[in-house]
Amino acid sequence: MESPPLPAASQASSHFTLDPIPASVLADKEARRRDAAAVQLGYCMTGCAVLDDDVLLLGGFERGSVVGVSAEDEEMGVQLGLQTLAHSLCDGRVAKGLVVTPKPRNVMLARLKDAVKAELKSQGVSGDVAKTKLRECLDKVMLSCVFDLDGLWEVLADLDKPVEEEDEEEIQDSQDDDDEALSPGGNNNKRQQMTQPGIIVVTHFSSLLTGVFTHRERSAAHSAMQLLGSHLRDLSRNLSSSPLIMLLNSTSSSSSSSGPPPTGQTKNNAPLDATLRSIFHTPPPPPPPQPGQGSHSSSTRRVKPNYGVVFSQLLDLHLLCTRIPRTMKDAEAAAQRLGEEVRMVWVVEVLQDEIGVWEGTRGARKGREQLWTAVDVEQARVKPAFG
Repeated sequence: MESPPLPAASQASSHFTLDPIPASVLADKEARRRDAAAVQLGYCMTGCAVLDDDVLLLGGFERGSVVGVSAEDEEMGVQLGLQTLAHSLCDGRVAKGLVVTPKPRNVMLARLKDAVKAELKSQGVSGDVAKTKLRECLDKVMLSCVFDLDGLWEVLADLDKPVEEEDEEEIQDSQDDDDEALSPGGNNNKRQQMTQPGIIVVTHFSSLLTGVFTHRERSAAHSAMQLLGSHLRDLSRNLSSSPLIMLLNSTSSSSSSSGPPPTGQTKNNAPLDATLRSIFHTPPPPPPPQPGQGSHSSSTRRVKPNYGVVFSQLLDLHLLCTRIPRTMKDAEAAAQRLGEEVRMVWVVEVLQDEIGVWEGTRGARKGREQLWTAVDVEQARVKPAFG
């Protein structure tokens, strides 16, 4: 009995594109995309010169990328994300913004208003002009509250809907500039055509991850994160607005002593993955002293992003924000625990850079890993710590 004939090539590939795509075609497409993002859209600046110029090297974050910010105090990450959004709205580089958060609306609205006010003040805008600009900026921001990863997926799915089917939720600011809540829909007579956001800020991302790994099996949780990573990259590359997507994460820290551990306990000095290791980690403890040399005891402190590699695999660029003593004197006081006041600064460093600095050419690209700068937070604004 003869076997049935094989289907024609056109039939076999009627549902899936099986033809290989030359690497040169993909490279040309990526080059055109990054050229368009850099030239036509520009960069999303933080407004902190040492961070924009000395660490990011481009003058800001690149559009069409996924950026993670892991901060020792999660509110520092929120401050940096909202400041970037506020600066981009005030200078007109972004026409629309989206903030996704598990926190109450009134809390995030107050933080956003403070960020916009601080940005306007830094630009010398005051009085009635500042009030008008504040309202205009808030009207350009959508605020969505979610409680789990499924809620985040729903918000992201809305970005692919046709313009006329989307429901717009505008942030309204009262005439007397007090902190009022959001007004869903706004005035239909004045409703403007919905545009895709140029910046998407997801705050307190670690709380969303906690829900995933708490309520799902480990393999299912990792699969969900892989799907999310693919979707975030797809949105950042293929939405017409080429949005900058910022995921704001928290950190965890551990301290240990170089002396022998208590009886019955062992130390956990497992090395961190290279993409999670800060250059400010205290070096490993020295070897034990020889007999007759006395004891040696020093402490080590290690800060790492929560959900480590799982989080970093979602990103094109990963920043870590940690606190260190401001001067040598402060460092000595902290080490010796003299009880003196220890002044601290924030250090923002690049842990991971998968995309490099785009300069419009192919070949090797300048990397930013291990670049860092020191900043302070004053009056709701991230500023250079020195000078």
